[in-house]
Amino acid sequence: MINKYLRASLIVVAFVTQLFSGFAQTTPDPGLPGTFAVSYSSYDLGDLAFTDPSFPNPMEVRGSVHYPTLLSSGPFPVLVFLHGRHTTCYQTSNPSNDALAWPCAAGYQSVTSFQGYDYLAQQMASHGYIVISISANAINADDNSLTNRGMPARAALIQHHLDLWNTWNTVGGTPFGTTFIGKLDLQNIGTMGHSRGGEGVVAHALLNRSLGNPYGIKAVLPLAPVDFSREILNGMPLMNIAPYCDGDVSDLQGVHFYDDIRYNDLTDESPKHSVLVMGANHNFFNTVWTPGSYIAATSDDWDDNYGNNDIHCGTVGTQSKRLTPSEQQAVLVTYASAFFRLYIGNETAFAPILEADDIVPPISSTLDTNGIFVSYHAPASKRLDINRHLVEASELTNTLSGAVSSGGLLKFDICSDDAAEINCSVSFSNDKEPHSGTSGILGMPQLGMRWDGATDFYQNIIPVSYQNFTIYQNFQFRAAVDFSEATSGQTFNYTIQLIDVSGAISSLQVKNYTNVMYYPPGTEPFELPKVCFNSIKIPLTDFIGVDLTQIQKVKFLYNKTVAGSIYITDVMLSGLSPLTTSVSFNFPAPVASVYPNPTNNSIQIKLGSEFKSITAVNLFDIQGKLLLHIEKIREEIIDMDLSNYENSIYILNVISTKDSKNYKIIKQ
Repeated sequence: MINKYLRASLIVVAFVTQLFSGFAQTTPDPGLPGTFAVSYSSYDLGDLAFTDPSFPNPMEVRGSVHYPTLLSSGPFPVLVFLHGRHTTCYQTSNPSNDALAWPCAAGYQSVTSFQGYDYLAQQMASHGYIVISISANAINADDNSLTNRGMPARAALIQHHLDLWNTWNTVGGTPFGTTFIGKLDLQNIGTMGHSRGGEGVVAHALLNRSLGNPYGIKAVLPLAPVDFSREILNGMPLMNIAPYCDGDVSDLQGVHFYDDIRYNDLTDESPKHSVLVMGANHNFFNTVWTPGSYIAATSDDWDDNYGNNDIHCGTVGTQSKRLTPSEQQAVLVTYASAFFRLYIGNETAFAPILEADDIVPPISSTLDTNGIFVSYHAPASKRLDINRHLVEASELTNTLSGAVSSGGLLKFDICSDDAAEINCSVSFSNDKEPHSGTSGILGMPQLGMRWDGATDFYQNIIPVSYQNFTIYQNFQFRAAVDFSEATSGQTFNYTIQLIDVSGAISSLQVKNYTNVMYYPPGTEPFELPKVCFNSIKIPLTDFIGVDLTQIQKVKFLYNKTVAGSIYITDVMLSGLSPLTTSVSFNFPAPVASVYPNPTNNSIQIKLGSEFKSITAVNLFDIQGKLLLHIEKIREEIIDMDLSNYENSIYILNVISTKDSKNYKIIKQ
């Protein structure tokens, strides 16, 4: 029998499926339990068992492990969880007395924050993962005394735990004996960190890389994270989760983990994601921090810091959209499962959820299309950047060197791109403009536009070399509503037009593809509303009546809402279409690296230490015509001169004795 809540969820899904007919929920639900029986164990090597030069005090080595009961089918991929900064101790006789100290004094015992994600660990272990969650109370007790807030120590602590597990995986030892020998795939690891643990897992991925990658960190998930140091992590999938009603990290600064790495490495083949969860607070992701779920030191961080009366984030009133703890934890189970099962488990069926193709949330998340929004930045080889909106010059010339124009707009300005314009003047509070920066570190540049007429527009000219849009699947950009110049509750709509060389026009309304253009909710004066960017994707095949092989203009026409003000960035084409040419246009993880890409004249192809297995290197144009063929590879590095070729997209085909792989080259 279907319970009342699930029945209501099914009705919601049916409704939004009809509304967004192009985005019916066709992907599997990643939040459903798996088939493995799950066992649990823990280890505690002492409160002062580990020291590191980056931290003044000894640290505990304590953790838990959820794993498939039948380990015989291993080795299994590994997930490592790291909690954030929280109270470390409570008085046994009177749990309302707590302390931020380490080790805990006599009569006190430690707060087991590392056990607060057991529900997610159980879920992932049921799908064949070994999930390790580690304690970091010693760091939390003293990290505020350090300018780096203990991030190097968190990284070192994770690495130490992996070193221990490497021993238990190879020769065994106390406390597990031989149980886990050969059962962990330590070259296939995903990490998740909450709050300060979020920046901690990013710092750890960078530390592991600096040590020569002894462990295979393949995907990183910062959950409601801080980003004090603005760490840059390219080269692996990353997904930030931002709770809209976060009462602790209220400026949602973790969005910078996504924003900062979009274009700093134009050869980066790793996808990036950011998930905005409406109605979610900071603490409820961890059951140990959640009132009613643990004996001590719990709180509703939003209500405790900002009161319970806000129309969206408060917990009273009929219009409250706050998620309950169980709802919020269901969201994490669904989207963290999708992320790790895609990038650690290689279950590609979940990609549409994270790539903003299937915008209907899976039923297990308990949400509808107004409750969660996803941003997606495609790998370099699977997108064509039309306008990155990084500098003021983007107002005149786009990334493809095509002309940019506008008409009738009351505002047309790249903002948040220099020290004189740190934010976009929506609010004096960074909490309301999470994507903005500070005087020390800039935020994300963005194009602000305000209109008041049906003929107002913004337009990018597409140079001839890039006019064949059939190579790609989607037109895509990120957008947010400027609430300072909008009416509360208003939803904006406008038109995206593709115009071909003959002048034919195809027009599609944004509202038919997304709920992103909502007026951000909430009235708390210093925290809400928030300007939050989310992705909008429109399938290129929906643009009918134009020649998609010769698209000359991309136009934003503001003819559907009388007046409005929005910010946009990241205008691009994304997703490669299957092409019927002599070249296979799928782009797997590279065995070679190409630099620079895009290029003006020449490229350098690094084939790596396995270059002797390369039998040929070919260069094709985008129609599949062979332009250059190189055999008898004798050097690890090949210099290729493209100066005699026109500005366009080319396919570099590298053939080895094992397989054949392709790389998209952009000459501009």
